[in-house]
Amino acid sequence: MAIRNARWLIVAGACLAVTVAGAPVAVADDEVPGVGHGFHAGTVPLTTVYNGELYELKDTTRGDMKGFRNKRNSSGGVDRVLYTDQDNDWGTGTQGDPATDPVTAAVDAQYAAAKAWDYFANVHGRQGIAGDGQGIELHGLDNGVAGAGLPSYAPPRPDLNRPAWIYYGSRFNMFAQDGKARQVNPATLDQVGAAFAEGVASSAAGLPRSTGGDGQYHELAEPYAIGQTTAKIFGTMIEFYANNRTDRPDYLIGERLGAGFPQGTFLAPVSMANPLAGCYGMGVPDNSNPGIHFFYLLAVGSNPAQGDSSPTCNNMSVTGIGNDKAAKIWYRALTEYFTDKTNYATARIGTLKAAADLYGAHGLEYNTVNAAWSAVSVTGASPIPGGKTPYPVNPGDQETAVRTAASLQIEVTNPGGRTLTYSAGGLPPGLTIDPASGLISGTPTKTGNYRVSIGVTDTLHAQGSTWFMWYVT
Repeated sequence: MAIRNARWLIVAGACLAVTVAGAPVAVADDEVPGVGHGFHAGTVPLTTVYNGELYELKDTTRGDMKGFRNKRNSSGGVDRVLYTDQDNDWGTGTQGDPATDPVTAAVDAQYAAAKAWDYFANVHGRQGIAGDGQGIELHGLDNGVAGAGLPSYAPPRPDLNRPAWIYYGSRFNMFAQDGKARQVNPATLDQVGAAFAEGVASSAAGLPRSTGGDGQYHELAEPYAIGQTTAKIFGTMIEFYANNRTDRPDYLIGERLGAGFPQGTFLAPVSMANPLAGCYGMGVPDNSNPGIHFFYLLAVGSNPAQGDSSPTCNNMSVTGIGNDKAAKIWYRALTEYFTDKTNYATARIGTLKAAADLYGAHGLEYNTVNAAWSAVSVTGASPIPGGKTPYPVNPGDQETAVRTAASLQIEVTNPGGRTLTYSAGGLPPGLTIDPASGLISGTPTKTGNYRVSIGVTDTLHAQGSTWFMWYVT
């Protein structure tokens, strides 16, 4: 942890921190506490190294993680320069000018990557992207250098003796609602965390980092979507793990990219609770939105007491099991069951198996995984036999005259004998369902043909559903 208002003495090659009270505290030769001032992270501790003359942005506690600046040189090439500082006090904490203040973005990136490392190490027992304890390099690219954009992962290149990279624009030209490009600092917690997690998805399961396509359907489209889902899930979980005061944890993707600009300058960030095309089959095959929608429902639920409501694709309710369990299920599925061919259907199977491994088959967690997938229109058979799922009995099509009282009791097959909660979607206006008894009653107020879906959920979150037509004449 950094010591604020400290003065540093270099004595015979060793570092001594002199605190405000005047008492010297010895610090290891290869590890020095520094202070960083990030725009997104605020004032945060950094682990640096003193080389005898300058402090280097190098974190030996996390696999020798290094921060570089890539800038154009006079010959038209690109110089890669390790960030150094004279007083171990890094950055200004403002958006700044990328030509004169690339260090602030470097602070944000170094801090976010450290939190990503700690999250995977402390929550999932994974040391580094590949689980081998090897560090990464963080490359802040000046404008005009190829790749200067949102944080991205580049795998190691043993042929070039190059470790894994995360690269990002020291400033990124992002188009606003008015069509103008504005420079933003892209090194946010969730964006850097997502790039780190993209590497985890690639190294753990071989999930592709691109579709290799041309806008048409390709075999890699859905595996790519699962890889991007993994990146966004863990980018968000890293944000929650960090619990940073400046970049508060939430379920928005890249919400701080437009920080510092007037509200409404940029398009609203993607919400995991209600992403566009958040139902499988609605969007293109390489769309990660059904995956992040699934995760939100699994972790938070469709109608949480706190947080945003999340509409489901089957009109059924889902009660979340919390971030911790949801993330552990996804991580186990990633490392034990996902492959380079995993699509949405097999991701569902993998997460169900992972839930059974961690918490037991056909229990609350397993059933919630199944319910959350069904809620984004990814359905299929259970990979593990057994279970006692309740099913509503289809009552057949109904016909009622408008402005005439109606009543329909939903019957259920309930092999588990557990208490049930009933839900309905698409009811004619004026009709409601009692969630405890399953009685539909009321007076329809509008003529029309209504496709009514009925769902039942037991206390272990096992769900069954059916549908029928209700004609109001």
